[in-house]
Amino acid sequence: MQRVFMLSVSAVVMIFAVNAAADSPHLKGVYGFTGTDACLVAPAGFNAELQALGTSVWSFSSNAEGIRTFNGDGTGTFKSTSVSINPPPTPGFLPGASSSNSSASFTYKVNADGSFTVTNAPGTDKGTVLTGPRKGQTFTVDNVPTATGLISENGKTLTTAGLTPGVETITYSNGNVYYRICHRSRVYIKLDID
Repeated sequence: MQRVFMLSVSAVVMIFAVNAAADSPHLKGVYGFTGTDACLVAPAGFNAELQALGTSVWSFSSNAEGIRTFNGDGTGTFKSTSVSINPPPTPGFLPGASSSNSSASFTYKVNADGSFTVTNAPGTDKGTVLTGPRKGQTFTVDNVPTATGLISENGKTLTTAGLTPGVETITYSNGNVYYRICHRSRVYIKLDID
């Protein structure tokens, strides 16, 4: 009798596990997004406690709008346009504004609880400055920290935010290299483009 009971319990657990796997959230499609960024820039870098080194340090904030495509296989791409402002104090240059286009490839992982993570593929995060003092320069960004996100119940709305700070490197076509720590957030809406 106990053996029959244990077999029945095992069958129920297996059926539940199969159904739970079948109900795991999926992420595929084209999403429009908007969001904000704020960054602390330190050309001399940061110490292990994420404090800026040197005296030439400034900050900027920006907004972004773009398209992020999730391929359904854990890979994707994005394209975005952003507008940034550098408020005073700006050591060695005038406060100002600029805009840029950028794009990158990324990988992502969807978790059973409806959360997901997104990581830019190394060497793919590139852009062009459209307006402002660096107009016409190109740039690459490396070491952008992984973002964590949530998927709505119907999969039509997503959010992401960077939950762990990390030092990024931005390299411009004129040879300037800067280190920065940024915080970002995005809201995504699924578009009818599949």
